[in-house]
Amino acid sequence: MINKFKNLTNSKISWVIVALIAIPFVFWGMGDVFTRGNTNNVAKINNNTISVTDFINHVNESGLRENLIRENIDKNIFEELLSQLISQELMKMEIENLSLYFSDQTLKNKIINNKNFLDDKNNFSRNKYEKFLLENNLSAAQFENRLKSNELQKNLFNYINGGLMVPKFLIEKKFINENRNIEIDFVNLQEEYKKDFSSQEIERYISSNEDKLKKDFINFRYVKITPKNLLDADEYNDEFFKIIDDIDNKVLNNEKIDLIAGQYNLELELVNNYFPYDKEFELIYSKKNNIEQVNLIENNDHYLLFEINKIENKLPDISSNEFREEINFSLKNQFRLEYNKKLLEDIQNKNLKYGDLENFSNTKSVENLSISSVNDSSKFSSDAIKLIYSLPEKSFVLINDALNNIYLAYIKKINNDVKITQDDLKNYLLKSNSEIRDTLYSSYDIYLSEKYEIQVFQNTIERLKNNFR
Repeated sequence: MINKFKNLTNSKISWVIVALIAIPFVFWGMGDVFTRGNTNNVAKINNNTISVTDFINHVNESGLRENLIRENIDKNIFEELLSQLISQELMKMEIENLSLYFSDQTLKNKIINNKNFLDDKNNFSRNKYEKFLLENNLSAAQFENRLKSNELQKNLFNYINGGLMVPKFLIEKKFINENRNIEIDFVNLQEEYKKDFSSQEIERYISSNEDKLKKDFINFRYVKITPKNLLDADEYNDEFFKIIDDIDNKVLNNEKIDLIAGQYNLELELVNNYFPYDKEFELIYSKKNNIEQVNLIENNDHYLLFEINKIENKLPDISSNEFREEINFSLKNQFRLEYNKKLLEDIQNKNLKYGDLENFSNTKSVENLSISSVNDSSKFSSDAIKLIYSLPEKSFVLINDALNNIYLAYIKKINNDVKITQDDLKNYLLKSNSEIRDTLYSSYDIYLSEKYEIQVFQNTIERLKNNFR
């Protein structure tokens, strides 16, 4: 949360609306903090209230167009704007509590030394300054107040992480940990997973999972309408589309499908027990909840006139190839999960030895790979590499590649003899500082959540929303 504030306060000199996610929405969830009443205020932080006027001013200052707000009124845009405002108020309260100070003289120096306002001789140009204010539709007072606010926020962040310095030995340790060479032996477990199942196994699975395997089958009548069967013509013409419009009106007027088809000499066909293992009538199936309702839908080079007259939730025919493939797929996944679970238990209980690796390679020999750094994801996924780098030598681990193939790997050797350059030190200093700052900001967020009690008055928010609808 705080690090988002930090990124924004480092932005351009022009005013930036702070986009911190407000404490109540993060720590307690939207529903729990909303209360009723207090129609003149939208929120309350401890004993400090945020009035409707404060919120409206904030909305106006956000620069969002009214139509954009209206279009997103039901997508929590008001809640997001209120989050920003609450966050700004929290910042102000913290700055005041810590007695952080930014003098008018310092403010003046910030402005007159800003390179955007300097002339060719590097002197402050009031013309450039006033031009900037006009272009951004700001008064001098508005700009200076906002600049002062941004600088005070910077002071707050400096207060949180000021003086942070990571020791050199920790930087070197982090570099070595992430750039050491790791040699692993591994086998692909795909061949170890069972692929074919007997009829008895399939039947037992169906019996144990009957309810979740049931599907909705439909009976329907339909006709594909083309220029050929409607007008005995080969091309689409105005008359064809005129009749289609007429049929559409009859559908909207709830006329029976038999009457519509009879009027235009269209022959209805009946399909029973349909489930979209094949895709031919998938569009009709998508309307399966519209029982006994006539529909007319355009479908590629024809129109479909149809009526679904029955829907039945039941098990598919076990002899169906598609259903058997589905069951086989589920059984393979189940076997794979159970197999991996047992293997993980063996790894955790240290039941595996290096010599056991050969037992998992029935069709392929054990492979070897040298990994150059924690960023080397040429063979395995980035998450798998990070997991390998978190483990000690002579460890077993289950990892995956980009195609989600699963491997059993053994960390054979870790080489810590890594040379670090001055450039490496500089880069890892920045990286280490950034990570520690993120930790500090997260801790500070928790501290703020305990320090401030925040209420949001939902009735007022809803009333304001209705004004925009």
